[in-house]
Amino acid sequence: MLVLPMRCTSRLVHAQMCDPVAYESDNSPRHEKLRKSSFANFIDPALRLKLEFAGYTLAEAGAMRIARADRVDHNGESTQIEGGGPQTVADLDMPDVQAVATSLALPSLLVTELTIRPGENGMVRADLVVSMLETATLKPRWSVTCSELMYGAVETPNRLANCVGNGVLAILAPENVIGKSL
Repeated sequence: MLVLPMRCTSRLVHAQMCDPVAYESDNSPRHEKLRKSSFANFIDPALRLKLEFAGYTLAEAGAMRIARADRVDHNGESTQIEGGGPQTVADLDMPDVQAVATSLALPSLLVTELTIRPGENGMVRADLVVSMLETATLKPRWSVTCSELMYGAVETPNRLANCVGNGVLAILAPENVIGKSL
């Protein structure tokens, strides 16, 4: 399965709500560390682990580099010139991602989206949706959704990732659910 990087969208007035640093005060010990991160740093590792427990082999679109080059011969020597444009498969648009997955015989794409929206009593709510799409048609094979009030930039994304991951495990590999009663 080809795993695309998590996307974050905000239905709030402030687009920066997809930035973890927005949930910490300037004098917080975690403030500087969060400045250099995204919610994907907290969601992706836990989700990937659960998907591997479910038996999936994952190909990371963000780690698959694209090398576009022209070959030029000078006096019998070959040189490669790197081209501009996307650097990884994750930088491509969906039709090109679909073409890459097809060429690698990967039957599925994994799409993860975090949506930040208004919650109850003036709070902020985060919804995490993970969908496995069939490569050929881009139709969902399955989808799991979890929702939490946003209590912190690290805790809530971790809870969401575990919730979605456990949902995948419960359906596809119930024998691997962590915390299952004996």
